[in-house]
Amino acid sequence: MRGVTFQGPGQIRVESVADPLISEPGDALVRVTMSAICGSDLHLYRGRMTGVEPGIVIGHEYVGVVEQVADGVRDLRPGDRVVGSFHTACGHCWFCRRGLFSQCQHGALFGFGRRFGDLPGTQAESVRVPHADFTLHKVSADIGDERAIFIGDILATAYFAVQRAEIRAGDTVGVIGCGPVGLLAVMCAQASGASRVIAVDVLDSRLAVARRLGAVTVNGRDQDPVRAIRDLTDRRGADAMIEAVGSAETLRLACQAVRGFGIVSAAGVYVEEAIPFPAGRAFARDLTVRLGMANVPAQFDAVTELIRHGRIDPAILVSHTLSLDEAADGYRLFDAGEALKVLLKP
Repeated sequence: MRGVTFQGPGQIRVESVADPLISEPGDALVRVTMSAICGSDLHLYRGRMTGVEPGIVIGHEYVGVVEQVADGVRDLRPGDRVVGSFHTACGHCWFCRRGLFSQCQHGALFGFGRRFGDLPGTQAESVRVPHADFTLHKVSADIGDERAIFIGDILATAYFAVQRAEIRAGDTVGVIGCGPVGLLAVMCAQASGASRVIAVDVLDSRLAVARRLGAVTVNGRDQDPVRAIRDLTDRRGADAMIEAVGSAETLRLACQAVRGFGIVSAAGVYVEEAIPFPAGRAFARDLTVRLGMANVPAQFDAVTELIRHGRIDPAILVSHTLSLDEAADGYRLFDAGEALKVLLKP
């Protein structure tokens, strides 16, 4: 089969790779009908992640059709159309039994190398999915691939961040970063009852999308986002801030822009082991700060229903749909900020 492989910083290649095979009870083989390039893939592409050896198939967002299941798979059959979580979950360990699937003691991430479980990625024609009953989610034909692809990672990530921000009806919510996750957080905050969402970015093209979604926008290149958010909230600050970039600077901004007793919920991926943290301000302002990757299997049903009933339409974020062979172009465009969401069709 063909897959997208990492060759080094800024270098990927589409090439023939080994076909995946059933190797453990609970496995499923999925024929991928659509994959996507995620913002966290750019950390790998830019050489910011360790333990990723050249030649590994990358990617972790995928929709497809089950082709084969191993012994022990109860809920899936060949022919089922599925979307997959970016992380696996066994469903049986201490964490999984409590619904804390992202902390599964036997879990792994697709396409991020040895440090994260050494699972080949999903930007390929086919993929082996461990613990298929919990890692995969059946999706009906009324949700097309271009919408279903969002369920297994970035929409679940945005939903999780908004859920942990404890947004109440009438709240003002700030979102820092208007990439796909940040824009989905705008939508999820609105669906959760926020009366106003203030979106911050430095790219006019992404801020234009946020405005189309109904957000008030702030260009951080032209004005101080903290001052702008305070000016819009009678100097209090936002009731909650969603940080969707993953840097020390944007986390600091979020902590400065939120009101006292507010919540900062960070959905950005932090690849550094240590970053400066404004602990003094968080203490003095009685802030709650939450970081963490999405607990995807626990979000499957909720985000699927938001799409099915038209509360959220993630497909409006798709800027490019390319063939798998054009993956290098997709990475280049996304890395340069010239694409918003890139889908890949094997």
